[in-house]
Amino acid sequence: MRGAILFNGNAETVDDLIQAAAPLLRSSRHEDPEVARSRRVLLVTAAWAEREHDEGHVKRSLNAIGLHSYFEHGFDRSLVNLSLIHELGLLSRASPRLIAAWHEQRRVAEMARSFYLEHNAHLIQLFRRTLAVGKRADPTLTVARLAADPGYYGMNAGDTGERLLRYTLSRELRQALATLEANDDHLVDLLSEIEQRAFDAAGLAYDEAWRAGQARLEQRILAANTIVLFGGRLDLLLDALRLFRLRDALAEALRRGTQIVAMSAGAMVLCERVIIYDDMAATRRDFQLYDRGLSLVRDIQMFPHCTERIQTEDPDNLAYLARRFRHHACVGLNQRSFMLFEPGQRRATSVGEGDSVFVFDPEGRKIGYHRGEVIRM
Repeated sequence: MRGAILFNGNAETVDDLIQAAAPLLRSSRHEDPEVARSRRVLLVTAAWAEREHDEGHVKRSLNAIGLHSYFEHGFDRSLVNLSLIHELGLLSRASPRLIAAWHEQRRVAEMARSFYLEHNAHLIQLFRRTLAVGKRADPTLTVARLAADPGYYGMNAGDTGERLLRYTLSRELRQALATLEANDDHLVDLLSEIEQRAFDAAGLAYDEAWRAGQARLEQRILAANTIVLFGGRLDLLLDALRLFRLRDALAEALRRGTQIVAMSAGAMVLCERVIIYDDMAATRRDFQLYDRGLSLVRDIQMFPHCTERIQTEDPDNLAYLARRFRHHACVGLNQRSFMLFEPGQRRATSVGEGDSVFVFDPEGRKIGYHRGEVIRM
């Protein structure tokens, strides 16, 4: 792949995002000379819902770094909106049956998530209880130590007391983590099947209005030198991208050399899985799987709004996070954190001037990478 993705946690303003991304936005890696010369920027503001085309401030920021609008027949051909929500509206009028099926699929998926949260609530409570019992016996005990292989404690026949307690607690903690991970896998499979069954029953792929809308969206994606994915309503952005099956078009754009700037929810949807914080929790928020992402980035699990949402000074919290989602490098980004990921080389580099990129490891460490440092994944 020739393209690259610039990730940001949650830039304070659009100006801050565009200024930080300016070197990438003004450059090109695209294999098509015409697209490279155009410096065309595609804005994905679907997460703003009904404000999708309230983009004037974004275009002013792009103009300020030298990317100017070019109008033809009354339309800006240089700074273009994907118009994903607009296409949803067109599809709703042309094929209300299909949109009804999409809404029903979303409703059933939300019900599946509610069951998943109920299953996990007991497991997370058990996890905390196990850790609390261990810390009462030994205040220095950590999640990292308890989650280690029970053999770490060197159990022998006839062992009693503290060693037996630690062995038991280790087994319980590991079982809770394994069950949480199995629940995550189950939800991923179930949501995929719900979507497939709903769309097959509705004849999605052979609906003429849908095919026309998808073709327009794909053309905009493939004609872009750079794509900017903004944050906002994660659910709407992700569901709309999947309704029009735009994952393959985005992957092909990256292959050709398109560069992507992604922040907040826009960054989250590019990962293999989307992890959010459980607003239903009574006393504190917990990390929960929300859905499958677009899998354009498979090595990294992205956590925007890092210091706002993650107790980064708590080693137990970080160890839990890294072990719960152990198949990916857990990466935290803040307002001024920027990470350049090059899929073709599977290389990630911290490029922000104002803050570091953080990786949380299974030992509960917060490893910061400063500007120019390559991130170990």
